[in-house]
Amino acid sequence: MFLPPKYVEIRPFLNQRVFLTKMIETALKEIGLTEGEIRVYLGLLETGSTTTGKIIKKSTISGSKVYEVLDRLIAKGLVSSVTKNGVRYFEASSPERILDYVDEKKEQIEEERITIQKIMPELLLKQKHAEKSEVKVFTGFEGLKTANEDIIKTLKKGEEWLSMGLTEQPRHWEIYFNKRQKIRAEKGIVHKHLLNEKYKSLYQQRKKLQHTEFRFFQKQFEMPTSIEIYDEKIVIMILLQDNPMAIMIESKAVSDSFRKYFYALWKTAKEGKEA
Repeated sequence: MFLPPKYVEIRPFLNQRVFLTKMIETALKEIGLTEGEIRVYLGLLETGSTTTGKIIKKSTISGSKVYEVLDRLIAKGLVSSVTKNGVRYFEASSPERILDYVDEKKEQIEEERITIQKIMPELLLKQKHAEKSEVKVFTGFEGLKTANEDIIKTLKKGEEWLSMGLTEQPRHWEIYFNKRQKIRAEKGIVHKHLLNEKYKSLYQQRKKLQHTEFRFFQKQFEMPTSIEIYDEKIVIMILLQDNPMAIMIESKAVSDSFRKYFYALWKTAKEGKEA
């Protein structure tokens, strides 16, 4: 399509202006201004002191909403108003005022954070007495990490974490879980692990950790899962690289039954120092 020379010349300028406008609008949204507040504020920056009639026309805000939007901007210190001869005029504050507004928001957020910290014990107490979901499902490697972290956070020094199962896993998984096992050992949590004889690399990496015991399944009992028993919970980790998953069951009856099953296997498992 043929474009007149003048149109060709101004098109890059128009495109640049649209881009800058979008960039400004995005930045103002990120500090908490609504779409309506942005349109009114930017309109006032261009028009200067004016009445609601011109504001409505410039910003395309409806007449029923314009005062509400203006009052919010005034409360934020971004707009001021004055009455002349019975007519109310509005004017945008200097754009530098936006920085003050952001600083005030930071102070307000910090005050809110302190307030929440004060009531946190009460909130946690309410959650403690609330009826809990018995089953939770975590997906992906991040899900496995979340379930693993719950074990370390839940248990205290001297308490037991019982594991059975597990087979080869991706190298980066192994690196992560070995690091978390060091944290577990430093915390004084006792870890007893029933492991397949084929998986000696993990044993070699963890055998010197404090509060750590291993016994071994025979090679034919290889499985792509690991069952973790702790406190009143069990976690079944499905260690498939393409679709890993952790299923957490919180139930004293279930955890007690798995604990009995674990110790029945523990008594018969191979007790190899250097398996």
